[in-house]
This record gives sequence, C-alpha cells and structure tokens, in this order.
Amino acid sequence: MWGRRAALSLLAALSLSACAGTAVRLPDVSLPELRSEAITQETRAMAVQDAQAERLLRVARPVLLANADLCPKTRPDIGVMIHSEENYPKELRIAARRELGARMSPTVFKIAPGGPADSAGIKAGDTLYLDGEPATARVLGKALKDGLTTLSVEHKAQRREVTLVPEAVCDSRLRLKPSPAINAFADGRTITMTTGMMGFTRDDDELALIIGHELAHNTMGHIRKAVGNYILSGFATRYTRPFESEADYVGLYYMVRAGFDPADVEDFWRRLAEVDPRSVNRAKTHPTFPDRYLRLAATRAEIEAKQIAGEPLVPNFKNDDDADEDAPDA
Repeated sequence: MWGRRAALSLLAALSLSACAGTAVRLPDVSLPELRSEAITQETRAMAVQDAQAERLLRVARPVLLANADLCPKTRPDIGVMIHSEENYPKELRIAARRELGARMSPTVFKIAPGGPADSAGIKAGDTLYLDGEPATARVLGKALKDGLTTLSVEHKAQRREVTLVPEAVCDSRLRLKPSPAINAFADGRTITMTTGMMGFTRDDDELALIIGHELAHNTMGHIRKAVGNYILSGFATRYTRPFESEADYVGLYYMVRAGFDPADVEDFWRRLAEVDPRSVNRAKTHPTFPDRYLRLAATRAEIEAKQIAGEPLVPNFKNDDDADEDAPDA
C-alpha cells in the first residue's frame, strides 16, 4: 500500500513539473498594489449593490402595495430591508461591512420612502429589537403578522420605542441577486431580480414592468400550474408559455395600478432582442420576443381604453365557460 501511494505522489509531482508555462515575462505586481486595486473594485461593486437595493425597494413596494386587493395573500409591512453579513458571499463580507455597514447582527439596510418605517423616523443602520434581540427580516415579518405595532429602535447607541401602522402588501418578498445575467424569477413567495436585470432596465417604469410580471407569477399560482402541465403533457414545455403571456398581461395591470407609466414599455422586448437574438424566433418555455412585444402593446392599449372610459383597472379574467381552454391534454 505504501509503495502505491509513493508512486502516485511521484507521478503527481512529475506531472506538475511538466505543466506548460508562459512564453513572456509578465510585469510584476506587488501585494500592496493588488490589495489596493481589490479594494477599489469592491468599493465600486458595493456602491452598485447599494444603489440597486435602494431602487428595488423604492420601485417594487408601490407595486406590492397598490395591488394588495388583487393578491390572494397579503402581509403587513413597514417598508424596510434588513441585512447582515450573512446575506453576502463570504468573499464579500468584509467589503459589505466596510461599504454597506453590514454587521454580524441584523440592521436596517434600506427604507421605503413614505412607508411606515420612514414615517416613524427609522433610519438605515438602525437596529430593530424584539424581545431584546435584534430582529431579522423573518422574525420581524412574523411579529407583524401577529399584530406588532410597537418596537424598540436603536439609533447611534440610543434606544426608543416607536409606534407603527403597518400596510397590507402582496405577500411576495424581494431579493436582489448579484449576477450579470439579465434575469428575474419568482418561486411563489419571492421575487428575485439580478443585478444584471436591474442594470438593463432603462428606467423605473421598465423595472416596474418586470416586477409586475414576477408578482403575477406568484399571485396567479403559475409555478404550481406549470409543473402540473409539464407532467401531464408528457414533459412538453409549450404548456408553460401561456403562463408567461398571462404574467406579462396581469403584470402590466399591476404596474399601471401602482402609478407607473406604460408608454412604449413593450420596447423592452426589442432591446432584449439586441442582446439575445435567438429568442426572436425560438420558443421553448417562453413565447418569442415578437409575441411578447405585440401582446404587451395590445394590453397597454386595453388599459389605456379603460382609463379613458373610467373603468376599473382590473385584468379581464375568464368566465367559467372558457377557463379551461389552455389546459393541456393528459
């Protein structure tokens, strides 16, 4: 046994010594220079993360708030994002502490303008205490559902009691995911936006469109339905496409009901086609970009007609007679 291990070790050493090297003399980089540049890049990355988190809360919360009466599930909310070092990848936790004020214990990261927390004077960096312990987002959410209206707030080492009047919002949590991919997705309870998608959206109206789309996936039960269709249809992806079209349709209503401007919002799909041209004519789990562009434009016209007529901005839901027209064959 020892002889075999020695032979394997010798073989590994010989293999490493035979690895190819570079053909040029690379310039030297000192460790201080490397560390300085790393800090520069971390600082810039955290600045983007900070701005995008603030924008996500500022744009998404009005959508969740304005559509609470259409959502099957709601939750009481005070308009805060809470974070701690654990919310960041291990390699970025020092930078998050330095640039974003993240700590080992949870603190307030962002405040929704005009929300209950903002009205109560809660600030970024404050610690919210429940039963003597710093409150995580999960703990705070449960306490609000249980009827919490007062809590202890620590600001610069000074504590005070604040009274809150929570607002009912659609029960979908917000998550910002560091990723260059232009993507957003929902899982039934959460709306996740990548930093790539945040950077791609040209303005808050376009971002609200994407948020409304993902919220519609959650409120319309699309994840459960899509899985069921996929199985019943013998794993055919075409039966998931109608849910994407429905999320586009319902999501645009959600966006407009929250006060965002839908003018030319369908242009999102033309711009996305510039970076993903294959999806112009390819339809697998999602409709083609031309299909989504035209249906979104038609939905916008439908909404504008209702606004002119003074009709309620509510999606045109099917009657019982046509409720099953898109159901897959078993």
